[in-house]
Parts: sequence; structure tokens; C-alpha cells
Amino acid sequence: MNLSAFISHLIREGQVTVADTIHPFSTQEIQDTATVLHQYYENDILDMPGTAPAFDEKAAMWAAIYIYRAVQLAMLRQLGEEQIKILLTPYPDAITPEAIYGADLCLRYLPDLVSLSKGLSPDDPLVQHLKETAAVWPFSSTGMNIPVTAVLDHILAHPSLLQAYADRIIASRDTDRCRIPAVKEAVKASLGNYTDILWPDFKQFISDTNQYL
Repeated sequence: MNLSAFISHLIREGQVTVADTIHPFSTQEIQDTATVLHQYYENDILDMPGTAPAFDEKAAMWAAIYIYRAVQLAMLRQLGEEQIKILLTPYPDAITPEAIYGADLCLRYLPDLVSLSKGLSPDDPLVQHLKETAAVWPFSSTGMNIPVTAVLDHILAHPSLLQAYADRIIASRDTDRCRIPAVKEAVKASLGNYTDILWPDFKQFISDTNQYL
């Protein structure tokens, strides 16, 4: 399955296959994937609160390739740590609201990929690498129970990202993400009068954290 077909199946079905050999992506594959990602973005923003960040094709493409290669590496575990470093390169540009959302179109599947990799040893270099990437992209990794290493300024300053981030935290019951005051307030506002229904344990978390203020 080539890259554009991989992304299409990932979006529509959540089930994918990848080539069993590592090969460079052709120019046509890249162009076709860019088209798929842009269409995906246009559909996805309809569900985003407020005004979503503009489409960042470079970030979206980087994440698409990252997820494809990560699936390949999960299947081809004979490939060593050196290949992981070569194939799963960090995002090379500045992380902006546009990059966060563009990359999220594919990185939102990173928690599922880590779950699928649980058959591997927790110390497996691939598992460790995926978790490190997830920590750098907190918007896409709620519910993974990992410490966030990224600065959240771009999420906190962008109303659409912040609301979506709060909603994801609620959906995944990711209490640790609420230890940042601005995030906790966004979650509280999003819950409104429905805390008892949407997240009953959140009231206890608020009570516990207030003891230390």
C-alpha cells in the first residue's frame, strides 16, 4: 500500500497495511498524499471549535510519513535502533498552531499505534521513540499517561486548539494534563454544569489539587 492509500485507509477505516520493504516515496506519492491530507483537513475543520489553524502541508506530510514509517518499523522489528533514527526524524521546523493541527491529522493515531506496539518490550527502542514523539506533540497524545515535554503556549493561545485540547482531555480522562492551571480552567469551562455526567472524578481532582494552593 502506497503512502496516499495508507492515509486514506487510516482516515476512513482505521486499518492499514504497509509495504514490507523500506523504499523512498515517489514524487507522485507525495503529491497524491498532499491532496488527500488537504481534503482531510477541509473535512476535519468542520468539527473544530471556532476557527481552526490554517493548513500546514509540510507538517501534515511529515506526520503522514512518520506514522507510515512507524507502522513499518513495528512490523519489521529486525530493523535496529539506527534505522529508527533514520526513518523517524523529528519535525524540522518551528512548531506553530498551524503545524500542531496539520501534524495532528495523522499524529492523532499515535496513541493507537503505541497501544498496538504493546506486544513489544516496554524498553524496545521503537516504543521509547514513539512515546518521546508523543510527549513533544501533546495535542495529539492525550490519554497516553506520559509526561509532556513540549511548551503549551501555542495551544493555550489559540482558542480553537485550546477548546479541542480540553475536549480531548475530558474524553480520555487525562487528569495529569490538568495540572497546568490554564488547561485545568479550560477543562472546567468545557465541562460546565455537566461534570457529574461527563467526568465525575474531576471534582475530586479539583478538590485534591486545591489543597496544595
